[in-house]
Amino acid sequence: MPGLTRRTALLGLGAASLAGTARAQSTEWPTRAVRILVGYPAGGANDLVARAVATPLSQSLGQPIAVENRTGAAGTIAADAAKRADPDGYTLYMMSSAQVLAPFVRRDVGFDPVADFTPIAMCASAPYFLVVHESVPARSVAELVALAKAQPGRLSYASSGVGAGPHLTSSLFMSVAGIEMNHIPYRGDADALIDLTAGRVQVSFISVPPTWPHIESGRLRGLAVSSAERLAMAPNIPSVAESGYPGFDMGAWWGLVGPKGLPSEIVNKVASAVRPILDGAEFGQRFATQGISPAKDTPASFAQRIAADKVKFAEIVQRAGITPT
Repeated sequence: MPGLTRRTALLGLGAASLAGTARAQSTEWPTRAVRILVGYPAGGANDLVARAVATPLSQSLGQPIAVENRTGAAGTIAADAAKRADPDGYTLYMMSSAQVLAPFVRRDVGFDPVADFTPIAMCASAPYFLVVHESVPARSVAELVALAKAQPGRLSYASSGVGAGPHLTSSLFMSVAGIEMNHIPYRGDADALIDLTAGRVQVSFISVPPTWPHIESGRLRGLAVSSAERLAMAPNIPSVAESGYPGFDMGAWWGLVGPKGLPSEIVNKVASAVRPILDGAEFGQRFATQGISPAKDTPASFAQRIAADKVKFAEIVQRAGITPT
């Protein structure tokens, strides 16, 4: 028994030593370059947000931060790599809302957006415009809903693809408004806008940057934005929420996460360094014309957002009858 007691004591000392080493490493972090994985090509919103954060974050932390684009499989390749990385803070990941949606619209994605990652800082979000072609008589959300109810099956709505954010946003809107419209999926916003501006489809929830010029020209009429609040670039366009559907809040977002088990010291250090970047005038001005707004979330509220979106997306996908592919 004395031998066992001594062995147990030694094991305890070893465990304590390892824990102490881990805490010391967390406190000292970073001592070398950090990488931020991005699941989409350079130039897209996910990539641009990551780079806008990475440069000033590098200056704040005193180490190089490289943005690494690992494209493919709708962003899930980078997500899987981030999941498998060591939780030492040297591999971070710019997650998007699309990765929270992915397990419900794609088979075998290999990760759980809640269980496999440690939320650090939600960085930015962007809504969709709800637009109609200029020939549609509706000039408000209420008038669009009334029109759809008066002429069931007559209106068609465009999306950037089955299971994409605009499709789910449209599905949620039809559910809360009690209407049905015909879904016309396209390969992306550019293709959808061709038929929208020509009047071949009448309605769409669609991304802000490519759509804004058509609203300004009058070819499309902006009825609402899908976020909880109005956009600074379009202050005269109300939100869906204030147009009679309180709590309606859909759109894309992007935020930094780490692998599961990332030490809280590192989480807090990054979150504290990111906060002044997002609050600074430069970040907001850089994205203002794209409809992208800086986020205000803490690590805890970001975690709540991911968990809540996972539940919400599952319900919308089921309601829309989308089969994972």
